[in-house]
Amino acid sequence: MFRFRALGGVSVFALLVVPEIALAQSTQLPGVTVQAPDPTRPAAATVAGNRSGAKRAKRASAKPPEPAAAVKPLANALGTYNPALNLPDLKLPPGTTLTTAGPVDGYRALSSFSATKTATPIEQVPQSIQVIPRSVITDQNNVTVIEAIQNVSNTQGTNTLAIGTTAADGLINVRGFHAQQYLDGMNVLYNVGDRDSLVNVERIEVLKGPNAILYGGGAGSPLGGAINIVSKLPTDKASGEAGVTFGTNNYVQPYFDVNQPLSADKTVLFRFTGSYTSNDTFTDVVHQNRYSFNPTLTFTNKEDTTLTIQGRVSRLEQQAYQGLPAVGTVAGSFRLNPSLYIGPSDIPKSYSEVKSVTATFDRKLDSIWSFNVKARWADQSFDQRSQTTQTAAPDVALPSTWSLINVDLLQKQQEFSVNPNLEARFRLGPTNNVWLTGADYSRVTDRGHMNTDLGVAPVDLVNNPVFPTPYTDPTPASAAFFFPYYDYSSAFTTKGVYTQLQSTIYDRLHILAGVRLASINIDYVENFPFFTGVFAPTQFGTDKTKALPRVGAVLDLIPGLSVYGSYSEGMQASSPFNQALNTNIEPETSKQVEGGFKFNINDQLTGTVAVFDIQRQNVPVTIGVGIGALSAQESKGYEADLIWQPTKNWKVLASYGHTDVRFSDSNTGTPQGNKVSGVPEDSGRFWVNYTFDLPALRGWSAGAGVYVASSQYVDNLNVYKAPGYFTVDAKIAYETEHWRASFNVKNLTGEKYFVAFPWFGGQVAPGDGRAFYGTLAYRY
Repeated sequence: MFRFRALGGVSVFALLVVPEIALAQSTQLPGVTVQAPDPTRPAAATVAGNRSGAKRAKRASAKPPEPAAAVKPLANALGTYNPALNLPDLKLPPGTTLTTAGPVDGYRALSSFSATKTATPIEQVPQSIQVIPRSVITDQNNVTVIEAIQNVSNTQGTNTLAIGTTAADGLINVRGFHAQQYLDGMNVLYNVGDRDSLVNVERIEVLKGPNAILYGGGAGSPLGGAINIVSKLPTDKASGEAGVTFGTNNYVQPYFDVNQPLSADKTVLFRFTGSYTSNDTFTDVVHQNRYSFNPTLTFTNKEDTTLTIQGRVSRLEQQAYQGLPAVGTVAGSFRLNPSLYIGPSDIPKSYSEVKSVTATFDRKLDSIWSFNVKARWADQSFDQRSQTTQTAAPDVALPSTWSLINVDLLQKQQEFSVNPNLEARFRLGPTNNVWLTGADYSRVTDRGHMNTDLGVAPVDLVNNPVFPTPYTDPTPASAAFFFPYYDYSSAFTTKGVYTQLQSTIYDRLHILAGVRLASINIDYVENFPFFTGVFAPTQFGTDKTKALPRVGAVLDLIPGLSVYGSYSEGMQASSPFNQALNTNIEPETSKQVEGGFKFNINDQLTGTVAVFDIQRQNVPVTIGVGIGALSAQESKGYEADLIWQPTKNWKVLASYGHTDVRFSDSNTGTPQGNKVSGVPEDSGRFWVNYTFDLPALRGWSAGAGVYVASSQYVDNLNVYKAPGYFTVDAKIAYETEHWRASFNVKNLTGEKYFVAFPWFGGQVAPGDGRAFYGTLAYRY
C-alpha cells in the first residue's frame, strides 16, 4: 500500500541541493556503515582529502559501530528509497562519495543508471559508457554542457558560449553522428531553453552508438548516441549554496542551490536550483540572456516508496548566430573578421524556451520486485530570426560579396511521455540476475514554418561589412520576394515495449540481452501557404514497427581486466523539415558492433578501450535550405577513456578517439567515400588536478588540461576543411568548509581556430578565444 508518514498538510512545490555522504572506509554492501554526512561538501571532496572531514572520520571511528539491524541499505542512505543506489554487491573504495545519481570515487563514477535503466556497475556494462560527475564539472569550472562532454572520447559539440545559438538541437556528435540529449532518461526534443545550464546537473552520462532498447520518445530511439543529463535531487540533510561567476566578455552568472526538508520526520523534501546568465560573446552584436529554474519536491516513506515531482522553466534570448562562410575563413585569398556578425546590429533577439513537469514514482515491492513509472509534460518553442548568407563562397559577381536573405524559423511543440518499468532481482544457481520489462509512449505535436525574404541588398563582407537593409519578418504582406520553404504541422507518436535480462554467471561472466518492439508513427502536413489555390495541403507520413535487439557480454579475464563485446540497433524518425521536397520519410535506422577492454587496477587506474563500427540508413542530408536526399553512412573507429587517481591528491582524466565517418552511398550527390562534415578524425582531452595537503597550503588545488582536435571538413562535398587546433586550460582554487573560490583560464594560449557550423552548408564558427573566469561561492 502506498503510504507517506506525517506529511503535515504541506502543499509546497520546492527545491534542493544534493548533499553527499562520504564513506569512512571500503565496505561490502548491504549493511554499509556511513559516517555523519557533511552537507556542505562538494562532490569532488572526500574524507581523506579534507581536514574537517578527517576530524569527523576520527570522531566517527571512535564510536562503537551500530548494530547491523540499524544500518541503512545503500538504496536508502540519502533519506529516500533511491533505485540508482540499489547496488547490494558493489564494493566501495575508501573515500567514495554517495550522490543521488550513484557512488563516485573522485572523478570515477562506479555505476550508471542510463545504460540499462537499472543500477549497474559500469564495469559490468558491455558498452563504452562514460560518466562526467559533478566533481569534474566543479574542478574544471565548466560553463557549458558542451565543454563538459568534451572530456569524453569521440564526443564533440559547438561551444555555444563563444557564438551563441538558438538553433534547434544541441549540435553534439558522438562517434561522428548526431547524438540526442535526454533529461533524466527522457527525450528532450530539439533541446530548447538554456541547454548549457549546469546548475541542476548532478552528472552527465554519455552512451555511445544506438541505445534503442530502453529509450524512445521525441522522434524515436537514439542512433548515434545519447547524452543523458542527470538532475540533482533532494536528500534529507538541509544544505545550500549560493555563488556568482564572473568572466570575460561581461560574463555574469549568479546561481543558487537550496535543499530543505519540509517536514519534521523528513518525509517531504524540497530542492530548488537556479541560475541567470548575462554575457556578450566573442562575436560582435551577439549578447546572451538565459536562465534556468528547477524546483523539485519529493515525498517518501524513507523505506520503499518515493514520489518526485520536478519542474523546469528555462529560456535563452540572443541574436541568432548563422556562422561565417568557409571562403574568407578557412579558404580563399581574403579573410573575414572572425568576430563579424552577419546582419544589422539592431536585429531582434531570437529566443528558445521550455516549461516542463516530470513526475517519477518508485516503489520497492519486496526483496525481489520493484516498480517505477516516469511521466513528463513539456511545452516549448523557439523563434530564430537572421539575415544570412546561403553559400560557402561569394555568390555575387563581385569579390568577397554575398547575397543575403532574411529568415524566420519558428517552431512550437507540446509533448507528453510516460514510461513504466518492472524490475526483478534474483539469484538462480550460479547466476545473479536483474530482469527488466517496460513500455513507453510519447506524443509530440510540432508546428512550425521557415520563411524567407529575398529582398536584401548584397554586402561585401570584407571591404564594407555594413548591412543597410533592416531585418523584417518575412511574411506574404511584407516583402515582394517572400518565399516559404515550409509551413507544416506534424505529430510524432512513438511507442515501445521491451524486456532485458542482465545475468552474472559465477561472478565472472556478465551477460546483457534485450529486445524492443518499437513503433514510430509520423503524420506530417505541408500547408503550402504561398501556393494557395495551386497546391492543397498535402499529408505525408509513415507507420513503422521494428524489433530492435541489443546483446552483449563482459568476461572478467583476471581481477581488474575484462573483455567485452556487444551489438545493438536503433530507429528514429528522419528530419521533420522539408518533407514536401522528399516524400520518402522512412525512419532512420542504425546498427553498431562494439568490442573492447575494461580495467580497474587497484581502484587507481580505471578505464575503457573500445573499437566500433556503426552503419546508418536513411540519414537526411541538408543541401542549402532543403534536404537533398536520404543517405547511408558508416562510422568506424577506436577510443580510450582513462582515469588515474594514484593518491588522494592526484586526479588525472585522459581520453582519445579516432573516428572515420563516411558516406557509404552517393544518393545525395555526395560521392561515396566522402567524409561527413563537422567530425575531426582525431580528438582527445587530458586534465590533471592536484589538491595540496601541506598545512600551509591546505584547501588549495591547481589543475591544467589540453583539448586537441584534428582538421574537419566543413561541407559534405569535402571542398573546404577547417585546420586542427588545441586549447589549454588552467585553474587554481581555494576551499574551506563553507567557502569556495576558483580562478580559471580557458584557451590560455589564445589559439585561433574555426569549427564546422551546421547552417545551410559550408559555414564555420570561430572557436572560443582566451577567457578568464572567477567563481566565489558560500555553502552551509
